[in-house]
Amino acid sequence: MFCTVDTTIPTDKNGKLKTENPWKTSLACMANPAALLANLEGFKEKIDQEVVPANNFKAIRPQLADPNFTPAIIRTKSSCAGGLCDWVINITMYYDVVVTVEPKKAAVRAAQERLAAANAKKAEMDELVATLNAALAVLQAQFQKAMDEKNAAEAEAARCARRLDSAQRLVGALGSESERWNQAIVDLGEKLIVITGDVLLASAFVSYVGPFNKKFRDMITNVRFLDFFKKMKIPMSPDTNPLSILTDEATIAGWNN
Repeated sequence: MFCTVDTTIPTDKNGKLKTENPWKTSLACMANPAALLANLEGFKEKIDQEVVPANNFKAIRPQLADPNFTPAIIRTKSSCAGGLCDWVINITMYYDVVVTVEPKKAAVRAAQERLAAANAKKAEMDELVATLNAALAVLQAQFQKAMDEKNAAEAEAARCARRLDSAQRLVGALGSESERWNQAIVDLGEKLIVITGDVLLASAFVSYVGPFNKKFRDMITNVRFLDFFKKMKIPMSPDTNPLSILTDEATIAGWNN
């Protein structure tokens, strides 16, 4: 696998191992363990740099296909050889991934170049759009100012029209209310005459009649109180009712509910 990568390994012009004794070449590689370890550790970098020919990995495919070429089996013979076997399998897997991913990386680079060109064009268009937007903003501000003045004039006209309409309706309403107000004055005058008796009846009702039931309330109110009021000539409403003095229709509706 180090062919064409390690200069100490004899290869032909196609990068194939030239020696007839591979084991002898392997021993030469392992003569310097530190150099061998450095080669193993740096081989991934050489793959990333694309300096390892594809023939190197093509040449070891038959060996990888051998069912006995597994770290578990080879470790039974030599733990070091088992480690090398594990390294060969994994570095080949890494190479296969790189070979698969590299075209995608190239496609990504091409896409990035196209994106950069598109971004440059977009920046140019953005600058043009910004210039046009600035000019448009000036025109819109002028248009908005004119529209605001127009709306203000229309609003003022509508406000004046509403005020005129309200004034006209108020004048008409006041004219129709004159008769009702006159009648209300008459009614209030009549109520002032009988208010003494109505309030006195309501006060007596609260003070003396409240604890009784309806039968006794009606008897005390209609017989005792009203007879006394008539006898003493105390002015009161002809159809007076203590409840009309003490409460209102809304409260009575609440009681009913």
